[in-house]
Formats: sequence, C-alpha cells, structure tokens
Amino acid sequence: GVATGWHAAGLFLGRLGRGLCPRVQEGHRSPARGRWRAGGSERMRDVIIIGSGPAGLTAALYAARANLAPLLIEGLESGGQLMLTTMVENFPGYRGGIMGPDLIAEMRAQAERFGTEIINGDVTAVELGSQPFIVRLGTAMQETRALILATGASARLLGLPSERTLMGHGVSTCATCDGYFF
Repeated sequence: GVATGWHAAGLFLGRLGRGLCPRVQEGHRSPARGRWRAGGSERMRDVIIIGSGPAGLTAALYAARANLAPLLIEGLESGGQLMLTTMVENFPGYRGGIMGPDLIAEMRAQAERFGTEIINGDVTAVELGSQPFIVRLGTAMQETRALILATGASARLLGLPSERTLMGHGVSTCATCDGYFF
C-alpha cells in the first residue's frame, strides 16, 4: 500500500483506482458492503476508517460522497476530544458557536446520510503487510482496499475526582479553545 497524508483526515493507506469526487445526487445513500464475520469477511470493503472524531467523520463524509460505502469504527472514545469540549466558537458556519458534542452529532448525521456505516468497537489489530489490509475487532475481521487511521489524541488528565466536575470551569484540555480564558 501507499501511505500519504489525506486532507486533515489522518493517514490514508491504499489505492482505490478511482477518483474521489464523482457527482452525487442529493440524498444519495450508498449500499453497505461487507459484513463482519468471525474468522473471515463476506466481501471486500472499499475503505475502513478507524476513528470517529472530526477527522474520521470528515473522511467518512468524503468517502461516502465518492460512493465508497465507508465503514467507520468508533472506538472507545466515540466522537473524540470534541465530546469533552464545551462551546466551539471557531468552526465555520456556526457564528454563535456550537457545543462540541452537538458538532459531532451533526457531523455523524451528515456522514450517515450519505451512506457511512458506523459501528462501535475496539480495533485489536491491523495487518498492513500486503493488500487487502485486514482489520480485526477481537475474533471478527474485515478486508479492505484502503484504510484511514484517524485515531486522534487523548487528553491526559491527572485522575483527580474534581477534574470532570470542573471541566470547562477552570479545567481545560484544549489550549486553542480555552487559552484566552487564562
């Protein structure tokens, strides 16, 4: 596979052999392809995205609009760091700001509208040595022509009981979002 950066959507692995910008009719939904099965996969996936934050959901939206029927695997921290963010005031299109979880909900709904299949699970292994790539969730596996890793980052909290209570009220995990408060 070929590894190249993809927009702001993480790491893209693979070659699909077709363009990523076909014309898409309003409201189009691509049919889901492939099903998870213990020990094997029923059909090959065009693209699997690991990560459900803004980068993963953006990749899913563009892949779905390109008729690639993407599978997005949420992971344990569904929605990424935006789920811990209060008011997001620097996202285009939301002049009055939008709460982080609400922004993720909007992005998720838009990706699903165009045919992204979203599942919750923890990827236990990926096999990148040859194509097709293999993604494993426990004993289940799925083959894919392309893999996008958009696993993001996690805030490293101290583990104090008051951290969650005071999040957004003096405790912050985002310097660019909350730095001006300090």
